[in-house]
Amino acid sequence: MPEKFFYTCPDCGGLFLVERDEDYVKNKIGAGHTAQNYFDNLRFGEARKIYPNDSGVWLFRDFILPGFPERAIISLKEGQTDLFEIPDWLKKETGMQNLYIKMEGQSPSESFKDRGIPVAISDALRLQQDYPALGIKGISCASTGDTSAAAAVYSAYVRDKLRCLVLVPYQKISDPQLFQAMAHGAEVKAINHPKGFDGCMQLIQKFTARHPELVLVNSKNDMRVVGQETIALEILQDLGWQAPDWIAIPVGNAGNIAALLNSLLRAKEFGIIDKLPGIVGAQTLSADTLVRWAESGFIKYEPGEYKDTVASAMNINDPVSFPRVKKLYAQFNIKFYSSDEKEILKTWARFTRAGANICPQSAVALNAVLKAREGVIKEKDLVVSISTASAIKFAEAGIRHHKTGRPEDFANSYEIVDGNLEALEKSLAD
Repeated sequence: MPEKFFYTCPDCGGLFLVERDEDYVKNKIGAGHTAQNYFDNLRFGEARKIYPNDSGVWLFRDFILPGFPERAIISLKEGQTDLFEIPDWLKKETGMQNLYIKMEGQSPSESFKDRGIPVAISDALRLQQDYPALGIKGISCASTGDTSAAAAVYSAYVRDKLRCLVLVPYQKISDPQLFQAMAHGAEVKAINHPKGFDGCMQLIQKFTARHPELVLVNSKNDMRVVGQETIALEILQDLGWQAPDWIAIPVGNAGNIAALLNSLLRAKEFGIIDKLPGIVGAQTLSADTLVRWAESGFIKYEPGEYKDTVASAMNINDPVSFPRVKKLYAQFNIKFYSSDEKEILKTWARFTRAGANICPQSAVALNAVLKAREGVIKEKDLVVSISTASAIKFAEAGIRHHKTGRPEDFANSYEIVDGNLEALEKSLAD
């Protein structure tokens, strides 16, 4: 029986990546078309009616966590999000004929964290059930807003078994994100630290080392990464098991890109896809540690200093999952791009006006796609850009842009009109 829950290797201090018995997995799901059909039946066939196959995370259980006990699974029907095809007029504007957006903001807490968090919390529940001597009483995290929201939502469902503690940087996350954590009953601590999230992350790691009864569910926990591996699998399934030419992804704490790379590698090894897509990693100019790492020839890793950005959920200068990315990146054609504040706001407004309910972090990825279109991505390439959250989580920043921004940056403010027909007609005639 384990005496302690480890997040890193006790010998070398390195981060874990979950390893599976791949022979066992192949015996269970098969390979190639057999594996594709196995998961298509779970998502689209009669097996969909069997819990928890209506979850876009847990329907891949036999691939990501074979043998995980159903009694410990927490699901709120997350995942199975839309693959949004941009409209024809925007295809002409951007010169991209096959650009899709994976709409992860459609999950219960309105972000992609609803893939990793339920797996990490389910595992905490499993450990509590199977190893009572560990004394697990709850979960904890540091967050730029989305992890805390997801942690609050999913732990609320089992609040009779697990408490939830979240640390957020004081006045550095949006009010809607803060509301989510508060409304769903988490213990919220706003940390006043000059390094913002990075300071919160350092603090929560020290705290959980002293209080192991509160399982850390940040991406340092490898179960978080496991759940997020399903984004890649679902994109492939959405495309009829065809690998796109490129997948673009915003990079903050780097757990999501690490999960993406690991999942794609396994999918290729299983013959589920026959090629690996190119990867476009996207960061803000305010937090561009991996961009600068790539520019150095993938040699120099130097975390930057905290600066404010409208893409606050990815404002992380020392991403915890960087060691995982470093281990996996070389097997891919991978490009990194940064975006400044003006570019982020303009691209955000440009794509939301096309009906895509996306956050500013998603705009960072889309702006990277537009930059890559100049010499890297071709007009007819099949491209999927991952949208990590809903626009509503960042309404204040969006309203501010539309009120004060310029029309050429797609700002679209409102006009106050007197309450009579003549005034309305006049306002429309101007």
